[in-house]
This record gives sequence, structure tokens and C-alpha cells, in this order.
Amino acid sequence: MRRTYIARLVILLICVLLGGTSTSSITQAAIAPAQTFRFNLYLEPATLDPALSGDSTTGTIVKAIFEGLVRTKSNGAIEPGVAESWTISPDGKTYTFTLRADARWSNGDPLVASDFIHAWQRVLTPATRSPLASMLFPIAQAQDYYKGTLTDSSQLGFQALDDHTLQIVLQQPLPYFLETLSSPAYFPVHTSSTTTDTNLDTQAQSIVSNGPFVVKNWTKGRSITLARNPQYAQVEKVHFDQVFIRFINDPDKENDMYRTGAIDWSGTSESNIPTYKMTNTMKKETVYPDTASLYYYNFNITKKPFNNVNIRKAFALSIKRSALISPKSAYGFVPPVIKGSTSTFRKEYPVTNFETSAKIARQLLKKGMKEEKITSLPSITLITNGDGNQYVANQITDMWKRNLGVTIKVKVENFYTLLQDKQKKNYQIARSGWSADYNDPAAFLELFTSWNSENTSGWKNATYDAHITKAYSLTDTKARMKEYRAAEKMLTDQMIAIPLYYFNTYFLQKSNVHDVYIDYSGAIHFVYGYKK
Repeated sequence: MRRTYIARLVILLICVLLGGTSTSSITQAAIAPAQTFRFNLYLEPATLDPALSGDSTTGTIVKAIFEGLVRTKSNGAIEPGVAESWTISPDGKTYTFTLRADARWSNGDPLVASDFIHAWQRVLTPATRSPLASMLFPIAQAQDYYKGTLTDSSQLGFQALDDHTLQIVLQQPLPYFLETLSSPAYFPVHTSSTTTDTNLDTQAQSIVSNGPFVVKNWTKGRSITLARNPQYAQVEKVHFDQVFIRFINDPDKENDMYRTGAIDWSGTSESNIPTYKMTNTMKKETVYPDTASLYYYNFNITKKPFNNVNIRKAFALSIKRSALISPKSAYGFVPPVIKGSTSTFRKEYPVTNFETSAKIARQLLKKGMKEEKITSLPSITLITNGDGNQYVANQITDMWKRNLGVTIKVKVENFYTLLQDKQKKNYQIARSGWSADYNDPAAFLELFTSWNSENTSGWKNATYDAHITKAYSLTDTKARMKEYRAAEKMLTDQMIAIPLYYFNTYFLQKSNVHDVYIDYSGAIHFVYGYKK
């Protein structure tokens, strides 16, 4: 989702209903009059531009002020958004969407199919520098257009048949394509307000958007206030008059704010607010959702010494995952809740536990150094961001010191600097994380393809790409999962990155708050929530 923040610190996948009566079964009279929803984000978004929405912090707000063809429901299924209906051709490649006739922008302008066309061309234009461009690659000719080998945008596999009819043609059938349409990559933008080189949040309050909320105020460094959008086509479903979002990167202060009632929801986790700091009431209001989020470390294989696979393996095998924050140790890249053919992918394809003794890790390190003809490692720095991530980094570098005799420097950066350094390959080892934008192994395995902008490792492998590409073309689910497993095995054999753990997250929600949940990208979904 998709970069999932992992400062997706609180990144989750499976959309879970957080209790209470459904919106459809309540009346306005039953809803409390004070409909202001308040919560805190640890980071302030760098942008509110859907095309640049590469983390869950940004996605949280972007998904409230914009809406795509479909939305993600609390149970993980999709529901109509701007599209009121759609048809799929028998070969599974052509999708035709009928847009709501009453869909409008927040300034009152009609929302038309060409607004989607403009937005998608913008995402696929390299000058936009969208981290989400690869989300559109399943569309016919999209990857060629992004690479510049196709320059005629009219040849792209999407077109507006008329103002309220939109057609998408895929390169090949993709079983989960409808789910990907809930990503900001596919959101429309107001055509007359944007070009390929404009950023939508130059003045946040003037953003023309089409979602359930609009930006009422953005006090940089402090807060964002959203207000209900009266132009929204399904405004009767929106019950919060406004949403007040603070930016406080202080877990203890957030804990106090929740305890005293200053906020209604807290995206807490074991890495920042341990349960022993909670009151009994807070513990009763704790929700533990299933998650599809991976915490991992990236190697930059273009820089020594991590160009050597045995040195990479030595670093990976010397980490005792059970000693880290989360008890959900990860040895593969696909989380346990991701679907397989008949069960979960992880149950169908368990990963052989590769956590071995420090002795074996030292042997691998010695072998790798011999291959590189070096007697000592160069200076190595691990980049991460703060809070719980720094704690994890300290744990792991201590293990490397004890088990390998290697001293690693930890450099703490702010989250957006971390992202930039990874994109520029200005690192040796870097903290990373991801949560799924859709429930399929490709949501994680595609991260390491040669075409994915999230692949900052410098690793490109034609065989790996072929496994993922072949999986796309297969309609037989079992055969598709075998291709995914072959691809994942390549990742662990080559140790391109170190899977560490699957997020063990939980959050707090006041008992009078209903129909608020977490969507696939790890963003809090509050658009149809209410207080009672």
C-alpha cells in the first residue's frame, strides 16, 4: 500500500471491524451529537498528493480526502466508491466501470472519467516521481510508458468511453486487480488543478478532492483538521463532522492523551506503549487485529561487503529473532495471514527455519571474506528511524557484535530522510517494512522485482522476475502459488534482505467509537465511523 509506512510503525493488513453496530443499521438519531473524531499520528505527512502517497501516514489522510473507483470494507472485501458498478470481460482482462452520475469534486465540479485518465497518466510520468507507479504496471502498455519506450499516452490500456464510463485493459488477467484499485495510485485528481509536475498540497486548504472529507486546516508541525465534504456523493454515510489529527512523536504523551480522553483512538504497539503502562480500562479497549505486515532489513548489494551472499547470510543467520520486540518471528517474506490456494500461503509453504548457531554464522562470514579477499570488514552503518526502530537496531547490532565480532554503527534518521536514502542507495543496511495493499503473496514478493520502485537493494534477477510474471498469467491458484514460493525461496537463498518479524500490533479505541478500522495499507479507516 504502496509503501506500506512502515514507519508503517503501526502497519497492518487485514481490515478488521472494531466492534459496534454497523452504520447501515443505525439512525442519525442514535448517533451522538458531538461527532468529532480525534487521534494522533507519530509522523506528519510530507504530502497529500495521492500520486506521492508512499507511506501509511500519508495514506491515512489521503484515503479520507480522496476516493477511487472502489473502497476497502472492514472485512477486507471491496465496495463501490466512485464506480457504482463494473463488468469484467470473459477473458478477465477488460474492466468497464460506470461512475456515479452525482460524483463531484469538493468545489462542486462534476467528477468525470477523464479525471482518472489524467491522474493515472500523471502517476506513470517519471517526472512525477510517484513511488506507486508500479501499482499500475498490470495495465496494458503502462510499464512501457513509464520506461519511455511508449510515448503515445493514447495507447495506454485505459480510456474514458464517456464522462461516466471508464475502461481498463490489463496485460493479462490479475485475480486481485479490483483490490488494487483502492490504492491511492488509482485515485483521481482534479484535472484543471494539476499537471504532471504540480504537487497538490502547496496550500493544503485549497486542495480540490473528492473523498468523504476535505482539509479544513493544516497547522504545519502540529495538526490537520478535516471536515465532512458536503459534495461527497455518499455523504449520508459520513457521520463525523470533523476529524482532528495531531502529530506527536511521543508514545508516552499519546498514552496520556488517550488515558485522559484527549484522543479517541491510539495506534499503539508493543514497540512504543507496552501493555504494562495501560490502565485496566485501556486494556479492555485494546484490539488485536490480524496483520499482514513485515519488518525487515534491506542490504544494498551494490556496496561492499554486502555484494557477497555468504556475508549477507552470516548477518541474517546470527540474529535471534525470538529476542526481538515481536514474538512473530519471520523467516519468509510473506506473512501468515496472506491467502494461498486453499489455506494460507505460509501454511502451504512453510519456510525452513534458517536461524542457526553463531558458529555457522561465523563460518559463513569467514567464507565470504575469503571470497572477497579481505581480512577485515569495512566500516558498516545501519540506518533506521527512531522510537521502537532504534531499540530493535540496538538489539540486532548487539547480536552482530556478540555473534560475529562485528561492530555496526547505528544512524538514526527521520522517516522521510530514511526513505530518500534508500531510494538513492545511500546506505549499506537499512530498516524497512511493508504491509499489503491486497491479499496475495505478490503484495510482498513484487517488492523485489526489477521494476518495483520499492526495490532499493540494487538486486535484479531475470529468473525472479519471470516467476512473478508467470504467476500473474496463471488462473490456476495452486500453480500460481508454486511460482510465488519459487520466487520467495530465491530471496532467502540469496538473502537479498533479512526478514525479521511480522508486526505484533494492537490499538486502543474508546468504547463509544464505532465502525473505525484499519485498511490494507495500515492506515486507520474512519470515513464511515461514528460516536454513540
